[in-house]
Amino acid sequence: MSPPSAWERSHVARVGAGEQRILTVADPTVTLTRVQSGVGSLDIEAVCSAEVGDLRLGAAYQLRSGGSGVVQHADGSRFGPSSRRPVLVGSREEYERLGIDLRQTRDLERLAVYAYSQSRAELRWGGTLVLTLFGGSRLEVPLERLYAGRIAMLTTIYNMDGELVVRAELETIDGDVREAARAYGFGRITWRDGRTPVD
Repeated sequence: MSPPSAWERSHVARVGAGEQRILTVADPTVTLTRVQSGVGSLDIEAVCSAEVGDLRLGAAYQLRSGGSGVVQHADGSRFGPSSRRPVLVGSREEYERLGIDLRQTRDLERLAVYAYSQSRAELRWGGTLVLTLFGGSRLEVPLERLYAGRIAMLTTIYNMDGELVVRAELETIDGDVREAARAYGFGRITWRDGRTPVD
């Protein structure tokens, strides 16, 4: 997927402190302010019931340095990049989570957040992807409109001149994590199999 268009950047939708905004296919994009893009963390959580299936969260990322990779907590890839100061961290509490360290926003070029079935069974999509910002603002992406499948691209995030642009994608992908990453332009990641990148 390409970065947000000039039209999307010129018609900037914002979310204020403490506000909640729902992103849909019809209204998919929000641009975070420089403060929202650079202070604290951006926490992404897949709030889904067990009825959905064994949903796991992951992200393909690209750094300004050109490095790229995948974070998938369920498969052991918890940090992106795997260094003392990762930009992206995968975890699980009640739900699957990803956290972006916004103090390192300048190092992040883009990322794509996806959900997949750990057992490779078809998921019955439901629930909401919740993105929580510094100051209590929330972006919510309802997942029930996705077609049944094993993997779906949920959101993309681009760094545009120091402001993060969040876009709901909501696209079910045929294949596995590798095909989802490639469909969104992450062709520099090499793979051991359809799910596991080569470190």
